[in-house]
Formats: sequence, C-alpha cells, structure tokens
Amino acid sequence: MHHLFRLKHALLVVTAAAVLLVACPAMAESYEQKNEGEVVVYAIHATTKYVPGKTDEMVIPPEVFLEGLRGEWVSFQILIKLGYNVASLEDVNVIPSKLMLDGSEKFIDVTAFDFYREWFFDIKANSGGGREVPNHLRRPGLYPDPLIPFKDPFKPGDVPVAAPFSLEKNPGFALIWVDLFIPRDAAPGLYRGSIDFTWRAFSANGQQAETPMPSVDVNLQVWDLDMPHERNIGTSYGMHNWLLRRYHGGPDPDAPSANFDEIVRTYHKVLHQHRMDLTYQKGPVEFKFDDDGELLPVDWTAYDAHMQPRIDGTYFDDTVGVTRFASGMFEPGGGTGSMTEDQYKAAARAFVEHLDEKGWLHRMWTYSTDEPWLNGGDETWARVIHDAGLLHEASDLWKGRVLVTGPMYRGAEDVVDIWCPVTPMYGDWFWLESDYAGRGDYDEHMANGGELWFYNCNANFPPFAGYDIDTTIGYEPRILKWGAWFEKATGFLYWHTNYWSQAGPWVEWQSIANFDVLFARNGDGLLWYPGDSDGYHVDNEGNPIPSGVPEWLSIDGPITSYRMKQIRDGLEDWELFIMADKAGLGDWLRTEIGRAYTKFGTPFYEDCSIEGAYCPAKGEPWTLDENVLLDVRKRVASKLQFTLHPDKYKDPDEPDEPGGEPLPNEDIFGTPEDCIEPGEVTDEDAAETPVDAKTDDLKTSSKSGCSASGSSSLPGAILLAMLSGLLLIRRRNRA
Repeated sequence: MHHLFRLKHALLVVTAAAVLLVACPAMAESYEQKNEGEVVVYAIHATTKYVPGKTDEMVIPPEVFLEGLRGEWVSFQILIKLGYNVASLEDVNVIPSKLMLDGSEKFIDVTAFDFYREWFFDIKANSGGGREVPNHLRRPGLYPDPLIPFKDPFKPGDVPVAAPFSLEKNPGFALIWVDLFIPRDAAPGLYRGSIDFTWRAFSANGQQAETPMPSVDVNLQVWDLDMPHERNIGTSYGMHNWLLRRYHGGPDPDAPSANFDEIVRTYHKVLHQHRMDLTYQKGPVEFKFDDDGELLPVDWTAYDAHMQPRIDGTYFDDTVGVTRFASGMFEPGGGTGSMTEDQYKAAARAFVEHLDEKGWLHRMWTYSTDEPWLNGGDETWARVIHDAGLLHEASDLWKGRVLVTGPMYRGAEDVVDIWCPVTPMYGDWFWLESDYAGRGDYDEHMANGGELWFYNCNANFPPFAGYDIDTTIGYEPRILKWGAWFEKATGFLYWHTNYWSQAGPWVEWQSIANFDVLFARNGDGLLWYPGDSDGYHVDNEGNPIPSGVPEWLSIDGPITSYRMKQIRDGLEDWELFIMADKAGLGDWLRTEIGRAYTKFGTPFYEDCSIEGAYCPAKGEPWTLDENVLLDVRKRVASKLQFTLHPDKYKDPDEPDEPGGEPLPNEDIFGTPEDCIEPGEVTDEDAAETPVDAKTDDLKTSSKSGCSASGSSSLPGAILLAMLSGLLLIRRRNRA
C-alpha cells in the first residue's frame, strides 16, 4: 500500500474541504481500547477515499479541525464501525450543534451542515481492463461515490431520505460525508461544536445493548478571507435532458409530469452549486431573411427571457450567474446550414451585437467541431478554420469566442481563441516523441488575449489524474484543477455528467460497448446519479428494465458524488490561487504549489531507463501524500491572509519563536514526534471484507465483464496508435 493513506501527523485538520488526521499514542490507545467492543467513530479526511481492504485503518479519536474562507465549503467524513459486542444498529442519525466562536456569543448555525450517506459500488470490471500502473492501481472492489442526502434537499421541511438508517454486521461500517458551508458574514476566528449520534444497538442474540454514544468534536478556523461570490473560472460540464427523462417525470414517455422542468432545474442548480456551469445556455431565437436574402429584424424576446435569469443568477439559489456559456449556434466546422455565407455572417453579427448590448458577450464562447484532430483530421480542421474565419469577418466582436477541443494546430492560430487540449495532449508528457504545444508554448497566444483551457476524458490513463471511481486516490479530480491553474488555464471542460448507460448508472459505470475495454473507465462521463426511477426507463424495444436505483430512494433531483465534491474543492482552491496571484504572490505561489504538482502525468508504462517515462523511483508527477496537498493549501491561505492583513496575522514563512504559544491556526493537538502511524490492511484482510448489504443487488451488468491483463511497457508509437483507436471509438455527443 503506497504512503497516500498513511496518516503521519498529529492534527486532524480540514483545510478548505480537506482534513488532516492525527493520533497521539495515549489518546488513540485509550479511545480504541475503550470502544473496540462497542461502536467506534472515526473522522477521516475529505481527500481520503475510504476503500474497504485498501485504505489503512485509522486509529484516531473523533476530532476535526477545519479551516476555510468565508463563503467556502469545507468537508470531512465520519466512519462508524461495529465492534464485536454489537451485531447491528437501528435508527442511526446525527445531531449537530451550532459552532460557537471562542470568546464570543457569535455562532454558525446547524443549518450550515449537510449530511450524506456514502453509497458503495461493488466494481467487478476495473478501469483499463486490468492494466496496472504502480501507485495508481485500478482494481475491483468496493468504492464509494454516490452521496445520498440525509434529508430531501428539494422538498420543504425535514423529509428523511438516507437517515435514519440501519447498520448490520455485514458490512459492519457506514460512511457519512459532512459538508459545512462557512457563512459569508462569519467573523474570523476559531469556532467549536460537535456532532452527536443517536442509535439503538443490538447484540447477536437480538437483545438491545447499551453502548457509549461517541461524539465528533468540530473545530472550525474561519480565515479572514472571502471566497469570491462571482466565479473567475470558466467551466463547461455537459448534460442531456433526455437522459434525465429515463428516470424522472413518470412512466408516460409522451407526457412527463408537470414538475419535470423543475426536476431538470434541480440538476442545473446542483451543478452550479458545485461551481460548475452547464456547457450550453441557449434560448430560442430565429434568424429570418427576406426575398432578397437580407436579415429581417430579430425578435429577441424569448431568447432574453430564457437567458436573463441565468445571467443575473436569479435562476440559481445563490443568485450568481453563469460565468461562461457555449452559444449553441455558429459553431465552426458545422457549416452554415441553410444560410448562405453572407446570411451566416449577418446572423452571426446580429447575435454578438445583441449579446454586447445586453452586457453578456464576455461570457459567451462557441464550441467548434469536437476534437477536429480526431473527427476528420485536416479536412475537418479546414472547415473549422473556414467557418471561424466567417465569424471573424462578420464582426470583431467574435474575437475571443472560438473554442477548439484540441492542442494548438498550425494554420488555425488566427481564428481559434480558446485552445482546450485534453491533458495527455499537452506537451510531451504522454507521447515522449510528440511535438504538441506545452508549457510556455501558449504564452504568446494568451498575451494576445487568447485563452488556454483543459479537459479530461477516458484518455486520461493513470498516472494522469482523472475522474475514475475506482481509484484509491480520492483527490485526483482536485489536483487536476491545481494543474490547470499552474499551466495558466482560465477554464476547464468535461464532456458529460450524465452519460448514463441503458442499464443505468446505479449498476453500470463504464460503457465497454462504446469505448472498448481499455478506454471504458468507471465513471467517465458520469458524475452524478438519478434520485428516482419513476420515469420511462426501457430497452430498445420499449421493455421496462431495472434501474438499479435503491427502492427506498425517491427525490426529484440528482444524487451527487464524492468526485463532484473533489471537483468543487479543486475549483475553490483555484479561486484561492487566483486571489493569491492577484495579491502579488505569483512566484511564491508557484513554488509552493510545485511541492504538490509537477505535471499532469506521464506515460502509463513504467520504464526508468527512458527520460520522461513513468518512474516512481524518480518521483511522481503529482503528490501521492495528501498531507502535502493539505499543507500547501493551508500555507497559501495563511500567506494570503498575512499579505492582506499584515498587522493582524503572522507570516507562515516567519520562524516560530521558541516557547511561544500556538496561534489558533497552528497544531494544537500535538506534534508528529508524539504520534503514531496507523496500521495497514493486508490483502488477506481485504479478501475477508464483506460487501455492503445494501449494495448486494447492485451488480454490474454482463457488459461490465472483462479479462484482466498484466501491465504493459509500450513504446510511444504504439501508445499513439492505441489512443487513436480509442478516439475513433469515442464519437461523443456533446451535451
């Protein structure tokens, strides 16, 4: 087991949605010995993905120290485990207290907490078809991803969903995700409170048993910093409404329920709440021409009615408008349709002039033919260049608007404004012999007003960070956003969030039929899950098929995921980095982040004899020690706080004075020298780990089966051929 899961420090700290955990020997021994026969409660990092049989057991008392900015989400997890004297628990629930500010009557109310039950999938077919990369393994087993809310977030009142719940000896554990939103008006300082538990315990003979009721002590340090209300990062996350219709809105395919549009809106709102914007925002509008081919006056009424609330934020709960959106029209490479080129230019000119008049133009971009380097090559590139040229001829207002999902292409520099390569096509980090534009090559483009975005997909083979469900490294989606900032990107794109297979996302998490075994990654194009199954869920012949949605689950909206929380945390970190950079900390910041991130990844074969190939002995492309990630995050926030308020806060680079009292943001629970390192779960232990009783019926479909193969050492030319094969398979529908 690599050192990612070894908890080396003596403080449990959550730094902006992440936790550092510690245990001093006397405390850990006392707590564990006292409760080992009953029920034990642990607190776990938000960045630690608890994978039974693969994650080290944490021998620690249940106490958390959280840190964050006003207006930011911070998170951690609570693991409940049954001891040998307790066979089951009934009516398990939590009771949070308000968090009181030290030395004050001020507090953060319990409404700032959200609780979720983490649901485990029993993955049989691992991503990559058995290909193994040291320290980045994808193996079958139980993995958490869906986060089922304790209460229905889309209904008024306290409508129970995932809690209270029962816990049996098989599996013998339950995992709770805790979100805490720091109010924007919270005073800086240290807040304290607790999370208590209620349950009824039963012994093996069915008799009710008396058990200690443990409590998680919650300490929250609120930084004297504010997460920006308006977002500074362009995001593009795709979604198809028709796939929602499979699960929501009633069984009549021609007459969905009256609230179906509101159900769709819940998906939009939850995505937005996690700092991700839907790719397309397109209101209805028509461009009509007279008999002479001249453009008639355009009626923008319906278009504006659709767009206005999405731009001004009244469509969302936080009243923050979308940061960027794809036009949904005038997409280079798609041709001019029924319009002549002159008509196309006239309509395109009218469109950007209207957006400019409304003050919306700076948010809009247009999506060229997806991956022209794959979908037609030079011929498609020629169409993209031609059509983008028409837009630039139509109006100078189109400058800055044209996005291409691909690396810089010779001949398109003058008409492509936003280059958006997939991370393995950035530099020579994946193909060692490639000449793709990489670090520094986009600087001139950006200096002239252009942008660099990134995206990831099923071509992100480990050790490239990605969105796989079946990784034991929980923070991969988060470190991916660190890398995007480090490479000077201003946006991030993801092709789909609900690419749900016909079998259903609760039972099948990779689409081998579409992407083949090597490229069908668990969770690719799938970031959340339907919260209901009353829709029209049928096969190609119209026959109903099992949805896999738990029978007791019924909410009119999405079930978020562990990975969505990591993406959100990464986007929050990115905002912090932007703030620190604007405060003049750029050079210091890049050095600091360089402790955790070097590059997006390397080839997926291990060969220490080749320069640039993956060689764990020479170091990883990004840190496998989450404590490094969290320490960097804390130091950046601390440095920024000092920079903005030097009269109130200490410089984190200033040496501590001997014998001084610790500040509120320092380690108050002990030092690493005083503390122990937890044990490790062996392969034998993993073999005996039971499956969650509630996931017994969530088996993968026959499409998920594949034969495992050993790791491979392939030269760059073969890797290129393989990826080309993948991408010929992966003709994706953009949301």
